[in-house]
Amino acid sequence: MTKIIEYTAKGKTLYKFNFYAGKDELTGKKMQVRRSGFKTKKEARLALSRLEYKKENGEFAPLANSNITFEELALQFMNAKEASLRKSSFVEESYTMRRVLEQLGKAKIKNIRGYHCQNAVNAWAKKAPVNVNYIKMLANQVFEYAIKSGYITKNPMDAVIMPKRPPKKRVDNYYTKQELNEFLTFVKQNRPKLYPLFRLLAYSGMRIGELLALTWDDIDLEASTVSITKTLSKVKAGHTKIDETKTKAGHRIISLDATTINILASYKREQSKELFSLGVLNTLPKPLPVFDKSLTIRKKNPGKRFNMPNDIARYLEYIYKDMPKDFKHITLHGFRHTHATLLIESGANTKTVQQRLGHANINMTLGIYAHATKKMENDAINGLSLYMEN
Repeated sequence: MTKIIEYTAKGKTLYKFNFYAGKDELTGKKMQVRRSGFKTKKEARLALSRLEYKKENGEFAPLANSNITFEELALQFMNAKEASLRKSSFVEESYTMRRVLEQLGKAKIKNIRGYHCQNAVNAWAKKAPVNVNYIKMLANQVFEYAIKSGYITKNPMDAVIMPKRPPKKRVDNYYTKQELNEFLTFVKQNRPKLYPLFRLLAYSGMRIGELLALTWDDIDLEASTVSITKTLSKVKAGHTKIDETKTKAGHRIISLDATTINILASYKREQSKELFSLGVLNTLPKPLPVFDKSLTIRKKNPGKRFNMPNDIARYLEYIYKDMPKDFKHITLHGFRHTHATLLIESGANTKTVQQRLGHANINMTLGIYAHATKKMENDAINGLSLYMEN
């Protein structure tokens, strides 16, 4: 029978006990539960009774290796999760996990408390305010994995109060019709080699990874179509590969306008001439990538595809540096958003927009309608006002 022992700490009389919970079936070791700090013998007896009840009903489960660190457990978790993720998604999560480990990695999982998690979240909020929820979610998943694996019984992340994000000025990540025309005109005049790329990006609605994966056999200049079946995916830091599009809906054939087709045809001829003049046209594997590094880096890796979307993002920044300071900046994804918005404003229905963008879920398309229809509503009201006044 377990004895409740009286002891003194800091001048106070307290109670403790050492409960034998049986043997671990895997290791054969005795399982001891030590509890202390009870203010009264009655409190200690009540806690002991609960443990005895759990033991009798087979509910008592020993904790696994209690000295394991958060980093060791996170590695187990990521290894278990890898098979369920696309390679690019796994790379992204692994990269984000590094931020989690900066704050919690070296701590033993059993010693992490709510205030440790709160401090970690506060630090993430300062360093990466945009991604703090995503970082916290990954940390939370590791703690849930720890519970399921028997390392801890409670998730210390449950005690966290999310810090309030400072309000930031909202800038819509898309261009109006006028803004897009101004941007493309500037690029055509000042960065002509990049003009076909940004024209196709804006007039097709493709993701940047899909655009960089294109080869010339994907574009039918006679039928004015482009076949989208692949994308540029990140496999590890600084490395990419050509992969299938994310979803079945991503496999699609879309039509292009006559002007864009003519621009691409002219660009293809110029690309062939340049690669021929450099003496590499007949040595390159076919089919050639539509957009290769001869776009901007003459005589350096001509005919080779861009490895990273960041390469194009960097050139976009160069363009913005040359433009008027007050001209709105958008991301590469913003050109896809621009395409969708202008399609809607021109009268395209939701199904057409969904199929053209390769959205697997119609809700993704409907979200774009929210701001597009707001402009259409304003135009309608202004039109009504003019009609009533005349």
